[in-house]
Amino acid sequence: MTTPALLPLTGRRIPALNLGPSSFPHHRATLRLSEKFILLLILSAFITLCFGAFFFLPDSSKHKRFDLGLEDVLIPHIESNKGAKNSGSVLIHGQGHDEHRHREEEEQLRNKIRADHERALEEAKEKLKKSRDEIRAEIQTEKSKLAEELKKKDNPPPPLAPVPNLPEIKNGDPGDPDIREKRDKIKEMMKHAWDNYKQYGWGHNELKPIARKGHSTNIFGNSQMGATIVDALDSLYIMGLLDEFREGQEWVQNNLDFSVNAEVSVFEVNIRFIGGLLAAFYLSGQEVFKNKAVLLAEKLLPAFNTPTGIPWAMVNLKTGVGRNWGWASAGSSILAEFGTLHLEFVHLSYLTGNPVYYNK
Repeated sequence: MTTPALLPLTGRRIPALNLGPSSFPHHRATLRLSEKFILLLILSAFITLCFGAFFFLPDSSKHKRFDLGLEDVLIPHIESNKGAKNSGSVLIHGQGHDEHRHREEEEQLRNKIRADHERALEEAKEKLKKSRDEIRAEIQTEKSKLAEELKKKDNPPPPLAPVPNLPEIKNGDPGDPDIREKRDKIKEMMKHAWDNYKQYGWGHNELKPIARKGHSTNIFGNSQMGATIVDALDSLYIMGLLDEFREGQEWVQNNLDFSVNAEVSVFEVNIRFIGGLLAAFYLSGQEVFKNKAVLLAEKLLPAFNTPTGIPWAMVNLKTGVGRNWGWASAGSSILAEFGTLHLEFVHLSYLTGNPVYYNK
């Protein structure tokens, strides 16, 4: 009986271990290439950043402004005449040109200061050459001019010439029958309009003839101020309708009130109310019309409280707050409106002796 061998009797040749470069895995070579690429990329970015910073440096001509001395800072910059020709001097482009221009500007400024100084000295010498009496005369002349200017500001303009007494209006008949017929027809139409207004719209600002009721437009606000009554007073008096005139006078005396919270047109109220009241006063001589006109004018004065003195187009009779029409160009006052206030306001100053209306 044979004993089996502990070791195998046959064997296999094991190849020798090759430690050359080809034995390492391929990923090691790929990793080295990536590292080289990243390193090269970082280096390129650093170089680009370093050299690119030079493009952001300030211009030398601009940097020169901060290197100016005290004299350059105190002397202001003067624009040179671009159209002037060079006086034969050689100009160097760049920094030399700036220095040359700066010297020219400095010289021009010094010449100007010297000329002003010499002129002041000449004036002082002329003053010193004058005698004491001449100097006193000049001082007195200046004082007189100043006093005249202050006097013009303080004193109001002279009053207007008195309005001549109007002749009494009589109910005369014209000689021409054709004119008499037309005259009577107009008077009849006026009487018809007055009677219908008295019946259907008495006290209202206007009358709607077809609807037969009174109403008020936005130019007189929402209050009943009897605009038709006041506006018709002078016509009634001229036409000889004295009974109707007395009816209007009684209403004005007892019912016309301007202490209402109503926003009215300054122009319309002036020509219809103040103008109508003043005309009635001049025709009849009744003080009630003048007093009412002055009272209304006081209510309109706040409209002139503007930066330019040009009155607002609208004013609240109670609060004095004004504004312009929304449809007006750029919200401005209208020349055709405030330009016509002159006639009535001048007569108010004449009747009351108060120059405030004239000055407005």
